[in-house]
Amino acid sequence: MNCCGEVVLYVVMWVLVICCILLQRHSLLGVLLGFEALGLVLFCLFISVFGIMQKPVSLSLVFLCLEVCVMSVCLALMIKLVKASGSDYVGVCSLGGSS
Repeated sequence: MNCCGEVVLYVVMWVLVICCILLQRHSLLGVLLGFEALGLVLFCLFISVFGIMQKPVSLSLVFLCLEVCVMSVCLALMIKLVKASGSDYVGVCSLGGSS
């Protein structure tokens, strides 16, 4: 597949992942999985677009490492939230003080 076709494919995948994230309004785990899929699509797009040059490929690997770190922190925060509230549903969570 040529580079232009791959870019179009990854843009379509990116739009589908954004739609998936927007449809996961209730479960925090679904939103986090959608963000992980978004990061993987962006990583594949980086590799596809900048595959010929060497420096941007290393930049995409740094992006992938940072993505893994961010997702591990998000997962830890979600576990703390589930322990505090008993559910991963977004409607159960309240960020403000007690009323």
